[in-house]
Amino acid sequence: MNSMDEDVFASPGGDRKYRLDLKRCIIRECDGELAELSYYERNNWATVELQCNRCKKRFVVKVEI
Repeated sequence: MNSMDEDVFASPGGDRKYRLDLKRCIIRECDGELAELSYYERNNWATVELQCNRCKKRFVVKVEI
């Protein structure tokens, strides 16, 4: 395992320090539900990849921690 793999956690839950709870698509006309595709913590960042079940658009949210 290399150092980049150390901070990658399986989605959802696990050994997470942080959580980001987004439920609805950010596109106003859509209002679909967001499903979490991936989550990882690396350096000072938590990154969550989400996909809407209605419009199928993908979003990446990066939070500085």
